[in-house]
Amino acid sequence: MKTQYEVFIDAVSCALEDHSFGTKWYFDFDEQTTVPAIEDVGCYPENGHRVLPIEPLSSWESFDIMEDFVNGVDNEVDRDKLAMALNQRHPFSAFKEMLHYTGQREKWFAYKEKRMKEIVEQWMADNEVVYKDNHASCNSSSVLKYNMEERDDKDNF
Repeated sequence: MKTQYEVFIDAVSCALEDHSFGTKWYFDFDEQTTVPAIEDVGCYPENGHRVLPIEPLSSWESFDIMEDFVNGVDNEVDRDKLAMALNQRHPFSAFKEMLHYTGQREKWFAYKEKRMKEIVEQWMADNEVVYKDNHASCNSSSVLKYNMEERDDKDNF
């Protein structure tokens, strides 16, 4: 069973990895969870809640994580196949297929979970987020009070 901190890390990690069109993620300090803002379905954080925007990782950052994993694969044949997948026209889907083919899938997920924890913890440091006693808090000027009436089409405040 996961600790509350691990649940927090997983939630922020998922938000950092989400590149869904029209979705912007926030960490809601009042609800203590990540909350999406999705215009098409009318899903937003609650008015008046203290939120911190979560910007997704760039595709280059995600690619670097895959590349770092490949460079650490012990089996030379598997490493070469995975490296070749990263050089394909669609490296993300080619990498996913090659993980299955090489049997490196479980190792990848363990590696990625560890790396995403490091990235979330860096995000926390960059944004002055403190997690203590199963509670995230932040006094950064980046924390905003969500107001549906004052937002514009880009979900700004």
